[in-house]
Amino acid sequence: MQKSHYRAGNLLGVNHIVSKIAKAVVALGLTSVSLSAALGRDPIDVNANVFPWSSVGKIYNSARSSCTGSLIAPDKVLTAAHCLFNRSTHRFLQAESLHFLLGYKGGEYRTHVRAARYLIGSDYNPENATGATILADWAILTLEEQAGTESIPLPVTKAAPVAGERIMVGGFSQKYPFKMTADTDCRVRGVTPNGLILHDCAVMHGISGAPLLKGAGETNVQIIGLHVATGELTGLPVGFAVPVSSFAQQASSPNP
Repeated sequence: MQKSHYRAGNLLGVNHIVSKIAKAVVALGLTSVSLSAALGRDPIDVNANVFPWSSVGKIYNSARSSCTGSLIAPDKVLTAAHCLFNRSTHRFLQAESLHFLLGYKGGEYRTHVRAARYLIGSDYNPENATGATILADWAILTLEEQAGTESIPLPVTKAAPVAGERIMVGGFSQKYPFKMTADTDCRVRGVTPNGLILHDCAVMHGISGAPLLKGAGETNVQIIGLHVATGELTGLPVGFAVPVSSFAQQASSPNP
């Protein structure tokens, strides 16, 4: 498996925040906090055939687990690296075992494409939840064929997130595995000194790999980050998202 060789690099202004985050996220993918439950609100149902949710899909694999991914090019999908790691075997999954479904609801789907290969962050270590690993918890799948003209790739913004900025997060949770749900009105809570995004979206277990989206309408929605985990920070529930700066070079490359 090929790995990337690109590394990511204040609004909170706390020097020891990265170590606190590392303690909060004991094992990426095995999150300890459901923000939906902690915040007292559930995500809403969204139509997986209406933009931008029509560009967000379900990734499932031979290990019988699933995550969320987003189309960032006709043949590329963005997701979390820990979604590709089988904790039972302590091995990364083979690319050909990964399936990407768009327009998924109730076992039916609009598009089904297999992965041909993928890249993950060079600092990603699934057995060690350090600050470097969290920032490298991204993966870009190259599909065997293009997803088709019915799905519009989501642009990846180069603008840095801002505390208080309104965002949306949606995907396929363990609670609702057969339909897409989303929090369409949540906020960026802050950005750590190393760029990790903190948010208050009502995500549930299984939403890993979902894009953090800003903007509205059919042409003004952009990815600002990638949801990878939840936890508690200074006693408050929080979501952690990898910033675009961690994978921008690979996302724009024609041959990841």
